[in-house]
Amino acid sequence: MEALQQLFPELSRGEIGVHGLIFIGNIVLFLLAKPILTLIDRTSVTESKVRLFRSVNVIVFGLHMLGLLLIRANIQYQSYFINIGYSIMAIYGMMLFYNLLGAQSKKRFGKERTLDGKPVYMETYSSRMVNLVLMVILILTTIYILILIWNAQNLFAGIYGILAAFLAFTSSIWAPDIISGLIILNTEILEDGDVVIIDGHPNEYVIGRVTLIYVVLYDIRNNHRTLMRNSQFTERRIDNLSRVTSSSGVRKGLLYKIGYPAFTGSKEERLAALADFKKSVGDMFEAANKNCVDDEDIMINPAKPFDWAMTNAGDYALEYTLWIYLERIPNTKITSTIRKHLMGTIYKVNEAVYEASIAENIDLSTPDVLSILPVGKAEDSAASGSKPQLIA
Repeated sequence: MEALQQLFPELSRGEIGVHGLIFIGNIVLFLLAKPILTLIDRTSVTESKVRLFRSVNVIVFGLHMLGLLLIRANIQYQSYFINIGYSIMAIYGMMLFYNLLGAQSKKRFGKERTLDGKPVYMETYSSRMVNLVLMVILILTTIYILILIWNAQNLFAGIYGILAAFLAFTSSIWAPDIISGLIILNTEILEDGDVVIIDGHPNEYVIGRVTLIYVVLYDIRNNHRTLMRNSQFTERRIDNLSRVTSSSGVRKGLLYKIGYPAFTGSKEERLAALADFKKSVGDMFEAANKNCVDDEDIMINPAKPFDWAMTNAGDYALEYTLWIYLERIPNTKITSTIRKHLMGTIYKVNEAVYEASIAENIDLSTPDVLSILPVGKAEDSAASGSKPQLIA
């Protein structure tokens, strides 16, 4: 202490002690940045976040050293650099404190859920409201601390007035996203890890994270990360495949086109041939169902057999719709697992139906068949304005 007093005679013992505590605290925060962030919230620790917090420590340390060197050189502007360092530390402390309180509020007011085999805490309406209140209190407190650091007490009322005006004029930008985020959490229909289909977007997505302003989505088919504002997310129809209305699972309809069979003979013979054809179609789907149930890689509900019906008698083919029930989608954010569950199952069911069609001698291709007219009749048809028709 005596050596520091001789090195910086302009500073009192108390001021030297404060500077020493700041130096020690800054070094401790730099070394323990990752353990502190892990203690706050283990699931949200990333290397970029650790580097960000350590960069703040380095900047503050550099500014503080520069300020002390200027004090030693008797230059008047040394306090500005020290105040900048104090200001950064105040903002740093606010961010750290908010993350700590936010993690605790999520555990206290959030919802526990098992995701990828690990228990995690999800945001709820109550936890998000607590976080909003904490954010407002910490922001106002930080602004007051900054005013004290810069000795700007006379500007106290003016700064808060400017802040209130700024929030009022920009509310149309950020308020809809915050309200939409609260709506998402309050309904408890959409949560992290849910598989959703958004109207206007062909691909399926996994909800990665819902924040105050935006929602992070994982594209299952392409492994992309998608960022969407909460207001844009909620203004569309959202189908949640992870929240089914019954225990049967997600119901999917697969369309198959079967060419018209040629029936000849008497009425009784044609009806008998039709019954054989319908039986062959039923046998095809039943055989496909049995093969899918026996295959462990096909994620269908074994308690719900396939349903099928002829849903359209088209111009070129009979259209049969096969309805299958998928097993409940697992609670995971791993896109490959969900892709295997959804797309992989549908592809394998298609393959099983094709194999069964070969066994039942049913052709799933529907080539166009032209009605060929003799030359004379074709000229008469052209003269009358009619055209040869395509028949199945």
